[in-house]
Amino acid sequence: MGHTFVSDRSPSGIGELTDKLTELRRRGYVSSLRKGNTGIGCTLESLLGITENNLKLPDLGIVELKSQRNMATNRVTMFTFNRGVWKLKQRELIETYGYIDTEGRPSLYCTVSAHPNNQGLFIRVDRSRVRLYQLDKTLIAEWHGEHLISAFKKKMLALVMVYADTRTNSNGKEEFWFNEAYLLTQPDTSNLLELIRAGSIVVDIRMHLKESGVVRNHGTGFRIDQKFMKLCFGKRKRLA
Repeated sequence: MGHTFVSDRSPSGIGELTDKLTELRRRGYVSSLRKGNTGIGCTLESLLGITENNLKLPDLGIVELKSQRNMATNRVTMFTFNRGVWKLKQRELIETYGYIDTEGRPSLYCTVSAHPNNQGLFIRVDRSRVRLYQLDKTLIAEWHGEHLISAFKKKMLALVMVYADTRTNSNGKEEFWFNEAYLLTQPDTSNLLELIRAGSIVVDIRMHLKESGVVRNHGTGFRIDQKFMKLCFGKRKRLA
């Protein structure tokens, strides 16, 4: 069994963060503080003494914190961007290409890449734009590359990626061994559009209609397989 280590304050700098992550690695397995997929992030944040998925470090300012189970293929959200992109009204999009969800609401929650999904939606990328189409050739949304790059830099100017091995203890509870961590800096935006074109970055549409007919949009997310995250940064430093 691992030991629980909770700080009453977040790390004040890269040096202190490195010390805390090194201590976590040496402690071995620790019990998850929450069931399910979000347990790893909740547990790491608690162990580091922070309340949100970012770190405030005087060395770099605000640094995004992400955690990942080793061997998992889960994607992580890079940023969300909706403003001024829709060529088709969102209500019409849901009513035309969506479905009725388990709560009886007209909805459209799906992942879109270069290959058409079950709703017939797919992405096309040229030198400066990302476009969302349906197989009937309807242009649904359009993102300017410069806006995506700006959103990426704003959200992830620097990133700490922490990896963990996992196991299940005798009580059926998940445990984590946080044994590897990297500091990623200097966002390299030259690869961003190419990663979208290749399908390494996908687009998540997340919206439904309320009973009133108003659209509830949870934010269109640009998500990346964690193994490709390093390609988005020019500098990579191991912390633990």
